[in-house]
Amino acid sequence: MGIISSIKIVNEIALNTFKESLKSRFFALFAIFAFIMLYASALGSMLSISHEERVLADISLLLIEIMCLVYALFHVSSALTREIQEKTIYLILSRPVPRHICLAGKELGVMLTTAFIALITSIMAICVIKTRGLDVPSFFFAAAAGAFLKTAIITAFAFLFSFVSTSDTTAFVMSGLLYVLGHITSELGPLMEKASGAKYLILKACSIIFPNLNLYSLRETAEAGFPLSIGALAAALIWIAAAYAISAWLFSKKEF
Repeated sequence: MGIISSIKIVNEIALNTFKESLKSRFFALFAIFAFIMLYASALGSMLSISHEERVLADISLLLIEIMCLVYALFHVSSALTREIQEKTIYLILSRPVPRHICLAGKELGVMLTTAFIALITSIMAICVIKTRGLDVPSFFFAAAAGAFLKTAIITAFAFLFSFVSTSDTTAFVMSGLLYVLGHITSELGPLMEKASGAKYLILKACSIIFPNLNLYSLRETAEAGFPLSIGALAAALIWIAAAYAISAWLFSKKEF
């Protein structure tokens, strides 16, 4: 199979996954819930004595990140593992389509859906901020993009966990734990300076394997005028590619 035909198939699977997710009732309920939560954040920001727009933006960005993450993790289970369980995956593989191409299309489709969720919730947040008569902080757009990058990385690993775990719940929990660990990876540096021997090697391995999600918490860097470094973007692509490569290998060995 040529590169051009492979790209076309990946795009077809991704767009189909994206369209199917938009048609689901869960998406409509999620959109309503997102708006309610964002509007509730506006009420909470009114308790702030000063800098209401900053407090509202911070709360909105946190909600955007959490909503994108939760939606992506729930969607991973229905994007591939459920199709394997229900045997509907044969409709794609019988064309025939290589498994790694199918996986790439599914992952891209979920990431497109997540990007759309991030866009919609960001627009909702901006509308809420504007209805309060406030200005949107300059760091908002870069921080929202950083939240999507975090979700994209965790999504790639969620597919990996779905192949090594025994249930969707286990994969969901493992992905959530990785999200938490990804925010404390940057704290391993001071620990490595004090460690030696086996402890140092273990900490060093963890600092490499676990993605450093703090690289994509872009509020502070965006305020300084440097929203995202080339190194951080390259690291995100490497983590996503590594998780995909292992997932593709496990998928190729899977019997169903």
